[in-house]
Amino acid sequence: MASGFGLTGGKSRCYDLWVDLAQCETEFKSGAIERSACQTKLADFIECLDHKRERARLEEIREEILQKNKGDPPRRPQRGLLALNQIE
Repeated sequence: MASGFGLTGGKSRCYDLWVDLAQCETEFKSGAIERSACQTKLADFIECLDHKRERARLEEIREEILQKNKGDPPRRPQRGLLALNQIE
């Protein structure tokens, strides 16, 4: 993350969040704001790196779907011409 470059040479996906966090830390060190003001920016930056909240939410949704279907096997989405024929 030190370089700020992504895999393809452009800006990394979390770089803007890193800049916001660094600016917030600078303001904290100068005494302009409290440390707690930077906690949400830190949480957003960490979420951008590991996606823990996103995975937890997807797991909740998956569990809700399983509870709703209760024992029915999961259906596979139809693709290609078969799916086009079933639309009509």
